[in-house]
Formats: sequence, C-alpha cells, structure tokens
Amino acid sequence: MLVWPAARLDSTGLHVVSQCSAGAVSPVTIEHSSQWNATIYKISSKDCAIEWIARNSETGVIKHSAECSLPLAEHIPLLEKICAEFFGKDKNAKAFRTLYWGRLEPDIPNGSRELSLRLALAAYKSPGWDTKKGKPKKGDINGFVKDLANREMIYPELKELFGRFHKSIKFSCAEKVLVLKAEKLPFYEQLKQQGVKATDKLPFDCMTWYSVAAVSQQ
Repeated sequence: MLVWPAARLDSTGLHVVSQCSAGAVSPVTIEHSSQWNATIYKISSKDCAIEWIARNSETGVIKHSAECSLPLAEHIPLLEKICAEFFGKDKNAKAFRTLYWGRLEPDIPNGSRELSLRLALAAYKSPGWDTKKGKPKKGDINGFVKDLANREMIYPELKELFGRFHKSIKFSCAEKVLVLKAEKLPFYEQLKQQGVKATDKLPFDCMTWYSVAAVSQQ
C-alpha cells in the first residue's frame, strides 16, 4: 500500500497552513426540507462549506456536498461535527450504510484535489494499469478503480474519522471514471516528481460511493 505524505498541499502544490481553527468553525445547523423531503446538516468555516443530505425516501443514504479550498485533512474538524450531530440525533442514524461522495474532482476551481491526485498516482504505480492505453490491463475500469482505491487506501482521513465513531468505511462503487493524459491534469507537476510522463494516461475522477458499517466494540 502506498504511504501518502503527511504534508498538506493546495491545488498548486504549495504547502499550506491551516486556516480552519476551532474558533472559526460555525455550529452545525439542521434543516428539514419539505422540498427535498430530507434533513440537511450544514457546517461552514471561512474557506469551507459542507452539507450532508439525508432524504427520508432513501433511508441509510447520505449525499455529501462540499465547497472547500482547504486540504482534505482540514475538512475533518467540520465533518467530525456533522458526524456527531447525525449519529447523535438523526432518527435513521443506525440505518446509515451508504455515503455518496459525488465526484472526486472538487466542485470549485481551487478545491481540494488530494483524492484525484492519489488515484492517478496509485494507477501509475499499479502493474495492472496500462498507462499507454489509459485502461486496466484486465477487467472493467470501474471495478479496477474501486479495488485500487481500497488497496492503496486513498482516503485515510475518512477512515480515521469514521473510526472515531466506531464505523468502518470502504470505497464501494465507482462510476463514470475519467481518464486524461497526465500533462492535462492540474496536479501534473506533482505527478512529474513521481516519474509520471506527460503522455501517461491516468484515471483522476469518478462518481464515488462509500459503504459504512458499525464496528463491534469489545
């Protein structure tokens, strides 16, 4: 399994200093939307806004939405507060089984791209990925990305977060995987430092679902 560096980088590859102090984080707000027939958990800081949408018609499924320019590790204080509210108050918390993350690529231009970078780099280093053809040497691309994401653990921050609430989390499904030549990716300079060639074709984005399960407490 690849070991991801502890240093946090922004989308330009520069080191960043945390701007998400505890005092800058607003409390979680809980809205009951009749339009969506859902409970919406919201939290924000200066540079990050996160929503969890729990629709009553899809018990056990949470839709994650984030507009954050901070590194993924600095989303965690906000996500921890949302988890505490959700697991502590939501009537369907015990049924929670699926987290729909959305796409790995951020919704805003300067958003966090760690997950995309990690996926691309993991594929480059995988003997099962054909960098010339831009596809797995065997099997379908969705299954390959799912297995790769778990094997190389591209989401350690989420694993650690859910562990605090005695939950396991696993990358369970990938759809609509996107592949580009490395030179066209916004984090090419970081890939280049790892030996990636400009013409190497790598996966960097997909629609992502995680499965969530309770961990027995001994």
